[in-house]
Amino acid sequence: MKTGEVGRSLVWWLGLGLFSALLTFLYINGSKSLAALPDKINTTYDFVIVGGGTSGSVLANRLSESPDVTVLLLEAGGLDSDPDIQIPLLSSLERKLEHTWKFTTTPQEHAFKSLDGKRGRLNTGRVLGGRSTVSSMVYLRGSSKNYNLWERLGAAGWGFRDVVPYFHKLENFRIEEFQTSAYHSTKGPVMVSDGSQTHPLLHDIYQKASATLGHKSTDCNGKDYVGFCSNPIMSDRSRRVSTSSAYLLPVLDRKNLHIAPYSHVTKVLISSGKAVGVEYLQNGRREVVGASKEVILSAGPIHSPHILMLSGVGPRNHLQDHKIQVHADLPVGSFIQDHMILPIRGSINETLTLTYPRSTSVLAKLRYNLLGGGPLSSNGAIVGHSLVETKLNKSNEADTMISFLATIPELWSAMDYGYDGNTKKELLPVRNGRPNSTEGVTFLVQPLNIKSSGTLRIRSTNPFDPPDVDPRYLEHADDVTNVIQGVKYYFKLMKTRAFARVQARPPFLPFSKCSNHKLNSDSYLECLVRHLAVPGSNLIGGCKMGSMKDNSSVVDLKLRVKGVERLRVVDSSVMPTLVSPDLIAPSIMLAEKAADIIKSGQVSKKKITKKTR
Repeated sequence: MKTGEVGRSLVWWLGLGLFSALLTFLYINGSKSLAALPDKINTTYDFVIVGGGTSGSVLANRLSESPDVTVLLLEAGGLDSDPDIQIPLLSSLERKLEHTWKFTTTPQEHAFKSLDGKRGRLNTGRVLGGRSTVSSMVYLRGSSKNYNLWERLGAAGWGFRDVVPYFHKLENFRIEEFQTSAYHSTKGPVMVSDGSQTHPLLHDIYQKASATLGHKSTDCNGKDYVGFCSNPIMSDRSRRVSTSSAYLLPVLDRKNLHIAPYSHVTKVLISSGKAVGVEYLQNGRREVVGASKEVILSAGPIHSPHILMLSGVGPRNHLQDHKIQVHADLPVGSFIQDHMILPIRGSINETLTLTYPRSTSVLAKLRYNLLGGGPLSSNGAIVGHSLVETKLNKSNEADTMISFLATIPELWSAMDYGYDGNTKKELLPVRNGRPNSTEGVTFLVQPLNIKSSGTLRIRSTNPFDPPDVDPRYLEHADDVTNVIQGVKYYFKLMKTRAFARVQARPPFLPFSKCSNHKLNSDSYLECLVRHLAVPGSNLIGGCKMGSMKDNSSVVDLKLRVKGVERLRVVDSSVMPTLVSPDLIAPSIMLAEKAADIIKSGQVSKKKITKKTR
């Protein structure tokens, strides 16, 4: 290494060390005290929240607002104090293994034909803030019609008019173009910023290409759910905003809130039909903590139904097969759904691709640390999204989202979808007849209205044995058709004059495993989809919400587990249908609304007690 390079490297590492030390200091000392991170856990709390993820962090803040209420938050992962977590590009595309669970699906019959073992990798967070700490930071509420569908399915009080006040409550909306809209608020803890400035040229190209095809710019978190959506992200001055940083960090001085990281809950303790506490493992030791008011599961769409079944709440026959005492015979894990995403690579003739060397160069690091800009401020290299209506049924409702990324999956660990070795080589963008592993872009084709559904089942009574997650991707023919329509829209984008500016080219070599079909015919595209589509990791439904008359539901409309008192579920597992291409924003809204439901119930109980006295 040359002398100048050594000097620059030393400057960088010194700067990174100082920045890391400062960030850690602010995390630990940003509040008046560390009361919320005690050395010892009490034996009983009013509320015990299982899971400090996207929803659990919100609940911990809101329920501990009253100083006379004690709250314990148990998180299986650690604190989000790693400085790389705050850097959008690195935390989105270079995720560290200790911050995620290594869940995979069961081998799929209708999908994942070119993935190792036909298993899809599921992205779930194992750190305070959960998936909001490791996701691509996209902020998408979803369609108002989808929330109204919840209501039509029997979830009274969960229509769009009921949930929009809670989006207002959480939002600090800072995108100037839409900031004054009645759909948004600027008073909440979650900063929502415009992430389109990181890739100005490609953003301009994608915006013009979408407009050419009839999709003008829109506020995709507002009234219209069809059009070009720039890139609304959860970011504050180029730093990631997670529910941990927005809801937990500001209240670490609360003496009535305790947070216990590295605490893996193994079961809910149920006695005489009531949840009375939880059992968990911390530092290899079995611990028990009581809950005098409620146990709330916010462990995520995989762990919440898993913990319920281990606790004796689930399908009777399934639990009896594992010799688990049944406390409530409920259809836990009997309905789960997830989105599918088809990544399509393309080549371009300019050096606009975000690669690790370019993004972490000395200049890029200085630009980010001093000015808060440059490639490191990009949320997963996302340029923008097109919410499109591919079926032309004139419903003014998007059925597909196509996200445009200024990179290719082969360059980043978090975009390793698990393709087998031969497939990885074949998928590289081709330029001038040769594979190009450094220059390219990616389009993520994501159908929104999923009809396939599956199940989640425990494998054993060992809490560390992951459950069988089988969403049965692409089992329903309509799901395949929807992806194909999205691919055809992608082909139209590639032919626009806007993309000709960078000589964008779709993959033109036929995929070998589909070579017996005519190139780009419907049968060829179906083959492509069944081989190359990957999970969206937006699982819902394992603890489905519904009315008391709905026998397919696990929790009631106040998210209380049916048949077990003082037990609730608050995370995406209660959602009866998929409402958004990304579930971070809906999961925060869900927790905000749940907190109000819980607090209003406690107030009602106090009033009843006073009257009887």
